[in-house]
Amino acid sequence: MKLTLQVDGALHPVTLTEEGVTIGRGDQATIRIQANAVSRVHARIFLKDGQPHVMDMKSLNGTSLNGVTLAEPAPLHPGDTVLLGEAVVKWVAEGDPAGPASGLSFNLAPRAGTSRISLEDRAFDASGSILVPHASLEAMLAQASGQHPAGEAVSLFQRLATMAGTLLRAAGLAELLESVMSLVTSQIPCQRGFILLADAAGELVPELAWEEQPGLNPNPISRTIARTAMKDRVAILTTDARMDPRFSAGESIKIHGITSALCAPLIVENQALGVIYLETSLSKGSFKREDEHLLSAMANFAAVGIQREREAKFRQRLERYHSPAVVDQILKSSQSKEAPALQAQRCQISVLFADISGFTRMSEGMEPLVLAGILNRTFEAMTDQIFSRGGTLDKYIGDAIMAFFGAPNPDPDHAKHAVEAAAAMQETLRALNAARPEGYPELRMRIGINSGEAFAGDIGCEKRMDYTVMGSTVNLASRLESGVAKPGQIVVGPRTAELVGLEQLRPLEGFLLKGIEQEVRPFEVVWAQDTQPAPHGSM
Repeated sequence: MKLTLQVDGALHPVTLTEEGVTIGRGDQATIRIQANAVSRVHARIFLKDGQPHVMDMKSLNGTSLNGVTLAEPAPLHPGDTVLLGEAVVKWVAEGDPAGPASGLSFNLAPRAGTSRISLEDRAFDASGSILVPHASLEAMLAQASGQHPAGEAVSLFQRLATMAGTLLRAAGLAELLESVMSLVTSQIPCQRGFILLADAAGELVPELAWEEQPGLNPNPISRTIARTAMKDRVAILTTDARMDPRFSAGESIKIHGITSALCAPLIVENQALGVIYLETSLSKGSFKREDEHLLSAMANFAAVGIQREREAKFRQRLERYHSPAVVDQILKSSQSKEAPALQAQRCQISVLFADISGFTRMSEGMEPLVLAGILNRTFEAMTDQIFSRGGTLDKYIGDAIMAFFGAPNPDPDHAKHAVEAAAAMQETLRALNAARPEGYPELRMRIGINSGEAFAGDIGCEKRMDYTVMGSTVNLASRLESGVAKPGQIVVGPRTAELVGLEQLRPLEGFLLKGIEQEVRPFEVVWAQDTQPAPHGSM
């Protein structure tokens, strides 16, 4: 008779005979459970007169069927609940949505509540614990295939395959972390579980805290264990925290009887992202090496998922400012650096300000939808010219555009690319005017460009962060656009002229600009095909 048993959250298809299958935590058991309350061979499920039966195998903590302790073999029906100590066994009927066809199921609904937790430093001595160096997922799977019985290796593969599918379906980092914790706690019995991720400074910050009984144990967890696991890239297993020197002063040990801790690092592509940290008590049983092996494998998968979510969010931010080609380049570059790609830094850039002349006055009598349509059509065309030359879109300011060239990726030709983009923007606007719908106004644009050193990086707060540039180079570019350039003109500062050469430039008279201490002698870019530049030095 073929049936499916759900044993402590995992589905096991079995062919039941009169001899039956045994369940326990020992090597002799047909189906193994890693739980201290389960005996080595705890219970047996077998056929009797064509009907599945369950019997206790003289276990220490007994076997119950639907809440009744078994003294003799009893018939088993679909949906019945068998309790082996604290481990649940069910017969899952065919077609029951309890599990997928892959042969494994995890209960992803939170088994208990979530809470907040703090960390504390405690004396650390590794002598009372097992420390296992981190291994890649590929190495772990190869080890499982070569050193463990075939059934155990297949079980591990099934668990990880199911976990991978679950994490791929997660929408956002918060849902992914909740899924990771649900998967972990459904497979490794524990009292508390935590996911801690490293912040920009490398400090571990609790992102998710889970408790079997919320509020029962508000005590801090060991920052030292978590840091050691991440820094040294080891999984740490304390088999009995009361005997471990680093826990000797911990109040949580004395008050709540926490006896075992298990911590595995979250590592992907040689980068440590954080840790998964579990605690349990004597009533649950100490963690075993099998738990460490499973948690380490799960942590490898979780790290990949966390990295994927972070990269997706990072890419989404980058796409607000850059062309897809530049985004790919930034992401590729950031993978080989310790510092984030958008970290604040000083750099040599060219800043471009462009403003539609007189648009505010023109828009006073326009319908809002018409106004939005004109701006969107114009901005899209202008932004394409900026992106095609490797520029970064800083922001739209009403009817104006701010962009810069040379950051976050250095560009030795930033001035040249900024001037080329400005000329292409004026040409594009001319073409848009020629093809504008009837009733649309003719648009003209002023552009100012300046080159030099500026501060570039993420600026803002936790809720809103923007990549932007600041400094006197930026201020002068803004003044050249608003105080010097006329409609249809491109005006550049002296440093930009020096970088691009004077061949297509016309010198202008000196200007005293607001906020600029010294007189500025700018240049006009001769961008129109029907206009020739004046001789160098003429005014």
